[in-house]
Amino acid sequence: MSTTSTPRRRPPRRRAVTAELLLDAALETFADVGFAAATIEDVCGRGGFTRGAFYSNFASKDELFAALVTRECRRDLGRADDLLGDVSAEPDPVAAAVDRCLELFRQDRAWTLVLAEFTLHAARHPAAAALLAETRERTCNLLVEAIERLAGTAGIALTVPAADLARAISALHEGVSLHQLTGGPAAGRLERESLLLLLRGATSTRPSTPSPES
Repeated sequence: MSTTSTPRRRPPRRRAVTAELLLDAALETFADVGFAAATIEDVCGRGGFTRGAFYSNFASKDELFAALVTRECRRDLGRADDLLGDVSAEPDPVAAAVDRCLELFRQDRAWTLVLAEFTLHAARHPAAAALLAETRERTCNLLVEAIERLAGTAGIALTVPAADLARAISALHEGVSLHQLTGGPAAGRLERESLLLLLRGATSTRPSTPSPES
């Protein structure tokens, strides 16, 4: 039997783990000091990685942030799926869905500020703007899938395309989140009322199927 050992080949998994840990470190770093003030060295230091490890996974701080937004959106929508699984049993599924989601997505002031920072950064830098547009499209697609799942399980019919509704919800949430930074307690009520108006205008309850006896 040959004594020559074959090197283990697990770089894809190792790289995926490293990327996730870098995203964890980035989330903490951006929340602590903001997007603009955070450096790649800060992220690497917090995560215990070298710059080489960073650049093996992300081309820039902008790309890191875009990946972080996508990951957090996917996680949040996964939690929402779990939370809304039985919403069809509620007397008013639309209102119940809004209330449960608002409880789940209670405003994170630090994260809202970081998102606002990156949006301003993107407005001044075309490459970052293109990256932000791609990220918004990805997160919109995730939201479309979540809306379609919810409509199916809750017996709700959409009266507008799911993609249009997803973009409207995203824009509303982003705008109200900024307003909440300085708008006081009334801002939270504003988001609930605005979402209810939007969703009631974009949905209708499917008529129940008549029973054979009727």
